[in-house]
Amino acid sequence: MVAPSKVFEAPLNRLHCSRFMHSRPNQSCTEAFVWNLYRNHVSSAKYYLPVLLFPLIFNYPKLSKNRVWSIVKNYLQTSSIGSIINALTFLWMCICRRLCGRFVWGLTPYLSCCLGAQIIWWAPSKVTQFYSTGIVHAAIEAMLRQLEVGLVHSHAARTMVFMMCSLVVLRQQQRTKGYSGFWFIKPSPLPHDYPKWSLERRAKETLMELRTYLGIGLALDLLSAMMRARIRKISLKSTSFMISYMGIYRVIQCVLSGRMDLRQTNLIAAFVSGGAFWFVSHIPLTLMSLSVVIATQVLWKEFCAQDVSKSRLLAGLQRLPWAKLLIPPNLAYLVHSLLFQGHVVNGLARSFINSTCDHNAQRVCDLLLLPAEGILATANKSSIMPFLF
Repeated sequence: MVAPSKVFEAPLNRLHCSRFMHSRPNQSCTEAFVWNLYRNHVSSAKYYLPVLLFPLIFNYPKLSKNRVWSIVKNYLQTSSIGSIINALTFLWMCICRRLCGRFVWGLTPYLSCCLGAQIIWWAPSKVTQFYSTGIVHAAIEAMLRQLEVGLVHSHAARTMVFMMCSLVVLRQQQRTKGYSGFWFIKPSPLPHDYPKWSLERRAKETLMELRTYLGIGLALDLLSAMMRARIRKISLKSTSFMISYMGIYRVIQCVLSGRMDLRQTNLIAAFVSGGAFWFVSHIPLTLMSLSVVIATQVLWKEFCAQDVSKSRLLAGLQRLPWAKLLIPPNLAYLVHSLLFQGHVVNGLARSFINSTCDHNAQRVCDLLLLPAEGILATANKSSIMPFLF
């Protein structure tokens, strides 16, 4: 076996891109790009089905023609952007190989992916938000694993981080016209006369809300099992987490309401209920990284809502399109890590990269793990092809 980085050393670094990078034999670089565009769209359409199905299922009673078209358009845009980024990345790797005459570390695949991901500047804001949330949190997790940070091994520390993120997000959620994006729970604001309610009425209202989250959790677990073709081994991990999270939040509100100010009650409930993360045994580092990204987005939106017209520096910071700036380098880091340090990339990021490029990345990974003689033998089965048709 050889280390994947051996592709940057002779004789492997002199392999022609048409013998190594192209998904089909005897394709020119342009033909490979067109083929990748087609196949990437097919695989992305399957992978992003939840983007289409979840809003249709959860908003079924409120659906209208305009709402349905908005959901379908978002699905098409999301799957198309991912497909184009991956196709452009492979095209740029071919261009860099031809310009340099060999594979160069940093150009393959990091810079190539950075250049391919620049298409994100033309993506709608909703699609940009979706990709930035997913990509940045996966890159944070990969970096934590690569640096062997203590959070990787300490569940208590991860739980504390999640509790602080829970406080930030739920605090903003409870405000009028506050945060309305994704979070694991979305409690409805308490009425002003809630402290006057009887304990029985509070408990009944809490149970009604928990029933809703029970249905959502079961739907998520069922869909997850269906997508993994393991319908007989359905796990209730999402259901148990959402029920415990929401249950702790409402119980604290129920107990403390009337004893202190409602705002203080909500803050305590938001922080303590995040302790439900302690019972998460499935991908805890992934969920913690995701919560950090979402909490950061909430704080950033709160900052952007401030009037900073008197400060040119702060006004300039507010105008920076951070999501579009962060996506290319973070995605490039993930792709580079997948090829050369695959153990630091989580399963979700690995699935995202492979499923939006028709498993071309995994094909290259598998090829790099062969002995040098095996790589050369496989490459020599294809002819050297031109760049154009």
